Amino acid sequence: MRFVLYNIRYATGTGWDYHIPFPFWGCFRKTEKNFKDISSFLMKLNPDIVGLVESDGGSYRQNGKSQPKEMASQIGGMPIFCCKYYPESFITKTPILKSQGNAVVTKIPPVSHKVRYLSYGVKRALLEVEYEDFVLYLVHLSLGRKARTKQLEELAERCMSSKKPVILAGDCNTFGGEDELFPLIERVGLKNANSDLMPTYPSSSPRMLLDFVLYSPEIKVDNLFIPKVMFSDHLPLVCDFSL
Repeated sequence: MRFVLYNIRYATGTGWDYHIPFPFWGCFRKTEKNFKDISSFLMKLNPDIVGLVESDGGSYRQNGKSQPKEMASQIGGMPIFCCKYYPESFITKTPILKSQGNAVVTKIPPVSHKVRYLSYGVKRALLEVEYEDFVLYLVHLSLGRKARTKQLEELAERCMSSKKPVILAGDCNTFGGEDELFPLIERVGLKNANSDLMPTYPSSSPRMLLDFVLYSPEIKVDNLFIPKVMFSDHLPLVCDFSL
């Protein structure tokens, strides 16, 4: 099976003009054209499962269309989307922010899927997709080190409670690199698919490893590569695995 993890930055793009005329102005851009380019790129990779971090569920930027649904219509499969903020947060009442989340587009029919919420941080959503032989957890962790540490402790508990092998993937915002994940990796017994610790951020000149695909030892990773593409400020991870 082929799994692609990609923080697409809501398809708002990247580049020197992202912060002109003021910081983060680019997050208000229309996204349809760039998103079509992203979908075409992913279609060529022929993935079985795509984990989309920072995906737009249907704001004005995408003319009210859900990016996961649009991608599923192009590459095939079913879309599963969740807003990344806690439902009772005031953020979910804000027009653009309420459409910001994470998604899984899967050609493999899942047994079940649900959204769980971590206890700490602004970005709390944990998207859980259960398949016949394994469980996929997709996350986007907090920017704050203290909250992120607590989130990782909760993720360790969640992974250990699974009765099936797990894949834990997402943008972990680990500015300290893999070392930040070591307690979780050691406690749960996971492996890092990116064993060479190739950086994923920023896409123009990668220096930091923020995006991870961690997996149980029952899963065999046959190949992992990181395409050098500039659709987002992150680079995608393409992971071929078997059970």
